[in-house]
Amino acid sequence: MVELSLLIVNYNSWRLCVEALQSFAEHPPRRADGSAMSWEAIVVDNASPMRDPEGEAEVARLCEATGGRLVRHDENSGYSKGMNLALSHARGEWLLVSNPDVAFLANTVDPLLRAMERDPRIGTAMPCGFLDKSRKTRLPPNILPTLRDLLGVTLADVWPGWCRRYSRKRTREAVRVWGAGEQDVDIAMLSGACFVVRRSDLGAFGGFFDERFPLYYEDTDLSMRILRAGRRIVQVGGAELVHFYDRSGQTNHEEKMRRYWASRRLYYEKWYGRLGAWIYDLTRKLLESKWGDQRKQLNPHPDFHDLGQSHGKPVIRLEKPRQRFLVEMALDPKFFLAAGLFGSGAEWSPPDETMASFGPTTYWFRVVDLDDVRQPVLGIYRYALLYPMVTMPQGPEADAAGLRRRADLAARERRRNGGADAG
Repeated sequence: MVELSLLIVNYNSWRLCVEALQSFAEHPPRRADGSAMSWEAIVVDNASPMRDPEGEAEVARLCEATGGRLVRHDENSGYSKGMNLALSHARGEWLLVSNPDVAFLANTVDPLLRAMERDPRIGTAMPCGFLDKSRKTRLPPNILPTLRDLLGVTLADVWPGWCRRYSRKRTREAVRVWGAGEQDVDIAMLSGACFVVRRSDLGAFGGFFDERFPLYYEDTDLSMRILRAGRRIVQVGGAELVHFYDRSGQTNHEEKMRRYWASRRLYYEKWYGRLGAWIYDLTRKLLESKWGDQRKQLNPHPDFHDLGQSHGKPVIRLEKPRQRFLVEMALDPKFFLAAGLFGSGAEWSPPDETMASFGPTTYWFRVVDLDDVRQPVLGIYRYALLYPMVTMPQGPEADAAGLRRRADLAARERRRNGGADAG
């Protein structure tokens, strides 16, 4: 009997998928008494056009070694259909949904299972996500899109004053989640990068993934259904995952964005009816207008500190030492999608592991004083990295994917208006 099924949808990410499967096998799930839990790996390949015979063979071998399998889909039918196909081949009661661009750690899976075993009210559990293996750079928590948030982020895109207010609201929520430490924390939206759900609960949630969502917002939709069923979405204290953010979706940018916009509109129409679709269409039309495009280019922080450009790491110097502060790092001065790092003292630089995952582009940093309950902003900083300080370990193909990823993230920041990614 299989107790847990690891489900992955792959698209042009063979090498990353191999590494994810290997890391899971190194840290297999265990029961509460410490004994080994039976598990299988089910990988669905969504007709990846980029072939990698060695990578494909290794994915198949790793799956088969667990009693699972590599399922070769004959079309790229989208993430939702791919994941539902994986479910149709799975045998476990516990379903662990994962992206291929992750690294499992010794404390990734077991804490999630223990939390759900303790509390049946938890509909899904997820770990805290980190950008690199040093686990110093925290990935941003997802914001559950609502009509109110849609209007708020649209206003923030065109009005600098409101942008500062809105992004600070997001900062306070991020501090609540990031600062939970070993404590479980309820959140409004799961991360599709990695979460656990019980197969027996899917009926109460109205099924697994809604296949009408071609890409993105399928996890947002599932979050809404879990919450509507009266269940909790929990980030489990002490559970950690490394997520090499969005490296698995950078091979067909135009098609990906077409699916993104289609999914986004469907989400607002599904949950808010014709009014939701109308408001969504109106806000998108506003942002894509000539006036809206001009307004989106305004910097909400004209008094930022320019750290210049160099081949090395930036150095941020504060007026006086602080016991604890937060540094938000983003590719856009609006900070709608910002990673977080904690620091102390009077000087700060990004860790080498963090900078190694980025390349030549402009970065924005916001330092927030956590010694003060009001969490005042100590400064906004801009820095241009001329080229990567160290070579990324994934090789030339990953470097190219990384450059595409950074360009995509920068573009996404400019048009970001409240949605949350699955990738």
